[in-house]
Amino acid sequence: MPRLARRVRSDDPLKYVLIAEDDPDIADLLQEAIADRLYVATHVVANGALVPDAVAARRPDLLILDLALPGLSGNDVLDIVRADPAHAGVPVLVLTASPHDAPSFAAHDPLRVMEKPFDLDALVGTIDAMVDGRLPAAA
Repeated sequence: MPRLARRVRSDDPLKYVLIAEDDPDIADLLQEAIADRLYVATHVVANGALVPDAVAARRPDLLILDLALPGLSGNDVLDIVRADPAHAGVPVLVLTASPHDAPSFAAHDPLRVMEKPFDLDALVGTIDAMVDGRLPAAA
């Protein structure tokens, strides 16, 4: 069930972040950090094979994607999502313990990579920027 953030900004429409993460501790941390600091709804999918259907069911304003997912890898999920013209432009934030396995991207591509473990403040700042359609500088 999607979660709604506690802090409300009435001037903005509700944004939606889909979190593809199989580690329940990390998924909970992400949901709690987002709920505490941003006005967005979140939903977690723990199996990569279910992510394309979740994206098709409700187009996210941001997809947070772990690369090491059961079912389908994060890279396979990204290929499927990017191949669908209706979802090719969805911003993606890849969170991975193996940044050398992350997909390469151009500076203008709506994709960023953050290494686990991550700095929570930097992560929330990146999420906030990407949800609002701003691309943080590529690391």
